[in-house]
Amino acid sequence: MSLMRGVARHLGESPEDAEIIARHLVDDELRGVVGMSRIFIVADEFERAGPRQTTPIRVSRETETFALLDGGDHLGLVVAERATEIAIEKAKAKGVAVVGANNHRYSGTLAYYAELAARRDVVAWAIASGSFGSVAPYGGREPRLDTNPMAIGVPTAADPVVWDIATSAMSGSEIYRRMATGEAIPEGVAVDREGRPTTDPREALAGALLPWGGHRGSGMAEVIRLLALLCGVRPFAERGDDFAFLMVAIDPAMFLPLADFKERAEKFAEGIRATAPAEGFEAVRMPFDRSLAERARRRLEGIPLSPPVRARLEAIRGRPDAT
Repeated sequence: MSLMRGVARHLGESPEDAEIIARHLVDDELRGVVGMSRIFIVADEFERAGPRQTTPIRVSRETETFALLDGGDHLGLVVAERATEIAIEKAKAKGVAVVGANNHRYSGTLAYYAELAARRDVVAWAIASGSFGSVAPYGGREPRLDTNPMAIGVPTAADPVVWDIATSAMSGSEIYRRMATGEAIPEGVAVDREGRPTTDPREALAGALLPWGGHRGSGMAEVIRLLALLCGVRPFAERGDDFAFLMVAIDPAMFLPLADFKERAEKFAEGIRATAPAEGFEAVRMPFDRSLAERARRRLEGIPLSPPVRARLEAIRGRPDAT
């Protein structure tokens, strides 16, 4: 945590915001997904764009079941957590809530917010749409889309079920991690600037990632950007702060007693896990099962961090304070 706090502070974050950012990214690593190296995306964007002129995060419009946040050009990890907390509170009070946010940079891992809501007994559906322009639409070679992820969190009588997926064949954070470690990317996930297949993460960043699932992932990415327009962003981003975060939160108790819903959800999850595995599989899992098991293991054994990633984190932390 201390390393990530230091990195966030030297990127210009307040002590309070640095704590939020560190907690989010370290939890990613605990779950065995790309976490701490996600900050490289932010650091590179700040280097390109120059100093930020941040203003306090504020609610620009609000009703009992709706809110729109102006992120004040803060990191989206802070803005989206604030939006999630508001969505949970409103859903608990009124049964359902829709909360959006704009004017921020990079939303982080949507599973983090979906789990946060689900552990507070709220069903959550979240999308994020960014301004990096790293993904080509199906059949194209020019990057017109971001990785545009979505996540759903559902409370159960045990641990929540959380499903989180990017609409690109590989996440941008994984590209940056592999660039830091010198690893190649798999075939079929990116093209270079000439539209030729590449396994070089640097060429992928200069060219375009491909959509996950061909036209299916491309269509998902496109409608996610269309929904993101509700937050006030432009159709195609022109600045690095043109990110959108949108969460729909539902209190299950609107439909049936909460304990009944959670018990039914857990029985469904147990039924899926009880499915006989096919050849080559040890077991059938529900979304987030692997993350939960990995988090428990890494809390005991520690987080493995490759030397190149640690070296770059240390280098960022060692720069003069961006404030």
